[in-house]
Amino acid sequence: MESSKVTVEYHDPSGVFPLLSSQLTSRLPLRNLHWKSPSRPLRSIDSLHVDLVPSSESADASANLSQPGQAIDGDVHRPNSEHGPPGAVKSQTSSELLRGPAKERRHQIPGLRRTPYLKVYLLRCDDSETYKASSRKLLREWVRIHTPPSQSSSSASAPENHDAFEWLILHVVVPDTPAASQPRGSGAAGSNSGTTEKSGSTSRWTRGSTTIFEKIRADFNHASKSAPDRVAQVRLQKDVVPPHMLPSGSAVVSSPYSESPQEQNNAWNDVIAKFKTLILLSFNLRVGQYEEDIRDKESQRSLPGWNFCTFFILKEGLARGFESVGLVEDALMGYDELSFGLDSIIRDQANDSNQDQGGAFFQYTKDLQKQAALLQKHSENSEENGESLLLPDVFGEKPLNAVKKNYRESILSSNISVFDFRCYIFSRQLSLLLRLGNAYSARTELAAKLARPSASVAQRSVDDLSIGTKSSTVSETSEDLLSLSELCLRSLSFVTSVARVLRDDLNTGSTISSKKIPRRLVDNLVSSWTFAVAQQILDETATSSLPVSKFRGDATSGSSGKMLSYGGRAEELKANVPEPKTMIHPSRSSSLSHRRTSNADPPYAHIPPSGQVVFDHGRFEERPPPISQPTVVPMKSGIHDLAGNRARLYIVQRRILEHIGQNCGWAVGWAAFAATKHSQKDDFRDIDLDETNDEEVKQLRQGGGADEISSPTLGLCVVTLRDALSSLGDFRGFYERLSDLAVKHYMTAGQSNSAESILGDLAALKYELGDYAAAAMYFSRMAPQFAETRWNFVETTMLKMYAQCLKKLNRKDEYTRTLLDLLAKSAAKKMSIRISRKSFQSIGIPDENAQSTFSWLDDDKADTTGLFNELLTYSEQLPYDITVPMSKYFGDIAVEPYVRHYDDRDGFQLRLQVRHILEDDILIERARIHLIHVTPGQGKEMWLDLEDTMLIRKGLFKVWLDSNINTTGSFIVDKIVIQAKKIVFLHEPIAKPDTTTPLGISTPSITALKIPKKSRILCFPRMESFQAKVALSHFIHIDRARSIEIRCSSGWNEIKSAEFRLRSASAGLRLRTANAEVVSGNVVLSDTSKPGVISIEDMPKNSSATLRIPYELENILPELSIRLEIDYVTEQGQFVMVDSSVIPIELPLDVNVHDHFKGDALFSRFNIKTAGSTPLEVLNVKLDGSEVFDVQAPRKITTPLFVYPKQPVSVTYKITTKGSSGATSVRNNRGKLEGPTLGLTVDYRCLDEAVLTRAEDIFAAAVEGGPLRRLGRLLVPAFVDRLEHKILLGQFEKTALLGVISLGSFEDLAWSDYIESLPTVIRDDTRNWLKNWHDTYPSITLGPSPDSTHQPLTSRTIVITVAIPQTHVVHTASLRLIHQDQNLSHTTIISGVGKPLMAELRIKHTRRWAGSPDSLKSAARISDINDPIDFVYDLEANPDVWLVAGQRRAHFSAREGEVSTFPVMLLPLRAGNLLLPGVDIRVKQGKDGKEGKVDGVGGEENLTSETDFLSHGETVLVIPDLQSTTVGLHRLGPGAGSVLLESEGRAGEI
Repeated sequence: MESSKVTVEYHDPSGVFPLLSSQLTSRLPLRNLHWKSPSRPLRSIDSLHVDLVPSSESADASANLSQPGQAIDGDVHRPNSEHGPPGAVKSQTSSELLRGPAKERRHQIPGLRRTPYLKVYLLRCDDSETYKASSRKLLREWVRIHTPPSQSSSSASAPENHDAFEWLILHVVVPDTPAASQPRGSGAAGSNSGTTEKSGSTSRWTRGSTTIFEKIRADFNHASKSAPDRVAQVRLQKDVVPPHMLPSGSAVVSSPYSESPQEQNNAWNDVIAKFKTLILLSFNLRVGQYEEDIRDKESQRSLPGWNFCTFFILKEGLARGFESVGLVEDALMGYDELSFGLDSIIRDQANDSNQDQGGAFFQYTKDLQKQAALLQKHSENSEENGESLLLPDVFGEKPLNAVKKNYRESILSSNISVFDFRCYIFSRQLSLLLRLGNAYSARTELAAKLARPSASVAQRSVDDLSIGTKSSTVSETSEDLLSLSELCLRSLSFVTSVARVLRDDLNTGSTISSKKIPRRLVDNLVSSWTFAVAQQILDETATSSLPVSKFRGDATSGSSGKMLSYGGRAEELKANVPEPKTMIHPSRSSSLSHRRTSNADPPYAHIPPSGQVVFDHGRFEERPPPISQPTVVPMKSGIHDLAGNRARLYIVQRRILEHIGQNCGWAVGWAAFAATKHSQKDDFRDIDLDETNDEEVKQLRQGGGADEISSPTLGLCVVTLRDALSSLGDFRGFYERLSDLAVKHYMTAGQSNSAESILGDLAALKYELGDYAAAAMYFSRMAPQFAETRWNFVETTMLKMYAQCLKKLNRKDEYTRTLLDLLAKSAAKKMSIRISRKSFQSIGIPDENAQSTFSWLDDDKADTTGLFNELLTYSEQLPYDITVPMSKYFGDIAVEPYVRHYDDRDGFQLRLQVRHILEDDILIERARIHLIHVTPGQGKEMWLDLEDTMLIRKGLFKVWLDSNINTTGSFIVDKIVIQAKKIVFLHEPIAKPDTTTPLGISTPSITALKIPKKSRILCFPRMESFQAKVALSHFIHIDRARSIEIRCSSGWNEIKSAEFRLRSASAGLRLRTANAEVVSGNVVLSDTSKPGVISIEDMPKNSSATLRIPYELENILPELSIRLEIDYVTEQGQFVMVDSSVIPIELPLDVNVHDHFKGDALFSRFNIKTAGSTPLEVLNVKLDGSEVFDVQAPRKITTPLFVYPKQPVSVTYKITTKGSSGATSVRNNRGKLEGPTLGLTVDYRCLDEAVLTRAEDIFAAAVEGGPLRRLGRLLVPAFVDRLEHKILLGQFEKTALLGVISLGSFEDLAWSDYIESLPTVIRDDTRNWLKNWHDTYPSITLGPSPDSTHQPLTSRTIVITVAIPQTHVVHTASLRLIHQDQNLSHTTIISGVGKPLMAELRIKHTRRWAGSPDSLKSAARISDINDPIDFVYDLEANPDVWLVAGQRRAHFSAREGEVSTFPVMLLPLRAGNLLLPGVDIRVKQGKDGKEGKVDGVGGEENLTSETDFLSHGETVLVIPDLQSTTVGLHRLGPGAGSVLLESEGRAGEI
């Protein structure tokens, strides 16, 4: 195999290479090369290995370097070397010494001969005289001979750049020579090193002298700026030069030039940089030549005689050139193009009649025909001798190997078959992909090469860090898993396509050679080759990065559930340690991002400071080094892809094994059960799976002809396959091993679906082997997978096998659930067929045709007869019930939405309808229906149960379920439950969405559902059934606890006992059931000790009773929500009545009072108004007297008074005290004084209640006396509700004024909603009766009927406690005008403006309304109750109306009954009917500024005073004081004006 290195040839006439070889090889391989072609993007080569070989001319010269007894470090290639005297070199002529190799013909196969990319002349020139005399001539002759064709000025021959190379002159300076004393340049300072050269009196090099190095550069470097520098210089250290090579003592220079270590390193870096530059120049020329030749050949493709093989060899030379410098990806692309080209040629030859287009290929592979004949002969000998002979391995361990045959010579001579051609191309692609992936095989090859004992010095340049064969310690984490994954993916396509080519190759060869090859032999050869190729790829791509790829355990101990863990990844090698991959194979990176940095400092002269040479379009550029940034090493990628593609290769091998096993009569895995679907009955019978069906094999052989009477393993040349087919046990074991490996790989790749499908085969295999525990484990994972992908037959059969495993393992719960799944599958299939049959019938297809059609389509049906009964029988062993969805096992599940009442008792029935689909008859022990109210928050729910067990058979069955609950409302079916043994079938017709609680708990809720009307069930009791209703008590005392009332009617029930349970649904509501009492009715409370529970006994038929229960509220609520449940017992059994009530408790009326004190009486005016918009009807108002007060009422109300929102009713009462003691105060239970109180009783009726009660009486009477009596409890509440909310809303004022109630029409009340909820047979009758009634009663009068039983219920009574206000002092004041001439007491007083009026202010003082004497003394700050009290009066007159003269404000003292008078003069200021001034009397302020306040034991108490002003409202007519007035008009018409001419006052007094 060709070494992937570039060759550098050195010419060493002076024998100095061994002296510098260690320094040179330590800097190899070359690092960080960048090549840019005009037609290609920039390519980066991380490392390039160099093979240093001597030229033929340098061999004789270097033969005498070593003295006797001295050893040279390393060997050099010295073909035909001869030892001669040291001066042998000088005795030869220049033409003989520098004569180049003879011109030889270039081989037809480019790249077959290894030619150097660079030729180096190692020059030893010790002084300038020698250079002028001989060295310059020798150099010129050598350069002339070795100038590449591209640089030759001769145009006689066209350049041949297939073997293009460059040349380099390396001047080697030996110590103690004149050249050693010369600096690198003639200047005083180093050229690029930055160090200053030593100068002194002993230096012979003055300014202007030229060194040998400069002369060589001037003589041999081109003047062009783009031309590379071809001259370099290195200095040897004295300790590495043998003594005999040093000059004699007389020639030793006294003061040699000394270089620093940095300058020496720079010099060698300069040499390495020139190596890179010149090698890339040669490589660019070679690539250009190949590309030009390829273009020429491609342009001749359509010409006659064009040969693809010649084109292939030419293009492969370019690919191998890329491979030699480490551009593996470019090389791989070249082989891909060649592969596509081969496919195109084969396709063109197949389509065209000209089979020689593009070159002819062998129609078959000769060695394959020989191997097939040999295998057939071995088989015949084995049958004759009765012995099993070892068959030869035709394909070997690695069937894909580029050096297995001399493929390239065959291609060049066009003596190759299509099969070999494809195998060679893919083998080359395989090696390149393995190299890109740094696979284990590449590392193994490296270790073998490094272990060669005959490594020379030049070859040791490969192992430049002397790591020897330590490749086993190199980390494997450097593998490129994406490349390995791509290799597996390509292999999958390759084996499937080339396997057909191989089959055609064998068949064609058999036909041409007239040697009959049995079909079995051809099949097995193809299978062997496919298996071997897949195994080779699997072995090559095994990596520790994918631990499952290293799995080699026994199949019996392996389990797909136990995956190998991914181990830790070892650390990568450091940057300065080369990887084994790069030691043999050059490598490149895909970008300019550097994986490692060079330790070399910038070289001399024109070398880029980074030490990186970039070749771009034939030019070299200096580029600054990239800025190194810290990068995060990414995680390895490609693991999933590699694992998935490897798994597919294992599947290919498993299919091959299955195919060969079928030839042997063996079926394994799921195929063994699928094959028996149509030939065996689908039941659970025991069979011998280890028995071979010899009869079938015999028939197969007889039917296949004479060539098929051969061994099924004829032609199997792979040892693994032969061993696996040696017995049925080995076959199953190898099948399990391949399946287990595939599952592990699929799991690693994350392809769970593919893994689960293989687990099904493993489960079937475990079932065959009797390992039921493992089979059950596999089946438990596989059944859901096949259920989701709709593999019905597979899933059904798998469930049967799974059930048998669980039964044998005695896993009761899982066995029961598996049988349920199996029955569900069978039921689902039957339901789908039934639905499809209905669709066929709907389009007119006869049932017979539909039946035959579905029998043909039903290829996955399974007989489940007996499984249902087995399930029920086995479930009795379970300690708990198993709940499953009913819809999976039964069809047409429905509940008829119409209730049916009993004829002799309370309660109702609903009919459940279910279709039994399966074959077995089952005994139902329990059937239930759960109903819930459609309105959230009602809390109404109930269960309907089946009274007895029931046997159901296949088909539709209907059953009535009973309920003893008496309730009203719209319900929906929440759950349907059918129980047989321990199996509970549950059906929820309406899916309820989950709502999240504040604690994050998801609970199903029905609040967000929109229930269709057809799904609602309207529940209502009979008219004769028990009835109860919760309402607010009609009697309210404002200062006592309020109460609710339960009004119940027994109906036709003879109630023995009843228990009332009240539940509050309002926050802060407390029901005092212990204080309950019977208001009316002949019932007795038996027990009230339990909170919220009241018990009664013995309630006869058709009787009524009312219970009153007090309640308390912690918060103010507008309404009460109460749930009432009554359990009552009759002769027919126990029944339940459920009702939820919302009771408004806000009072519909407001009462306020206005008090007016007189000296001897108190007048109180009560204003009664509505609290809302509904009018009230006041029936009676009454204020009761007390022991202290007498009350005088107005005339009694004879007709009801209507109270409207804007028209309240006022009633005034006169209150007087009894006796002369006046009002007294009493102390409450807290010791505080309180005034006396009276009770105001108001009897009223809310107009809405009166209207609705009136309408209800008329409608209920019509219903009870008509044909709809059974619907009375449904229609009457519905009528009242619709009338209130749709007809009378906002019309109560109009009704009160007109006295007429409009009942609306049939359509207005929307009776259709209720009628649709009734059974179909009574809908029309109900609709007609309601329409007739509405036509008869469009409106009714408001007045109640004489026989109405609801009149007392609508009347309400409220008792309001009225507190008598207390005041300490009452003053009766009057302002009387004094007239001397006339008595005007009965006439209006007339006065003129400005005329004074004399008046007298009279004030009477009384303390009779003071209440307690102590309170008066405390407030008035007096010691005795008869002591005077100081007051201040103030006349309140408008200053614009009255002018007051006299004591307008004065202080006075008064005792009980004392009268004070004060004269006052009033002067009116304007004309008009003027009111007399008012009077304000208040307590005089004390010295401390307080008005009658005193500090006592009980705190401060105010002295209150009321004034009764008798003259309030009296007026005085004031007229102007004029007798006559004269007015003049100066003009008439528009704009006329007037002027006062004269006026005359009144002569006398008014």
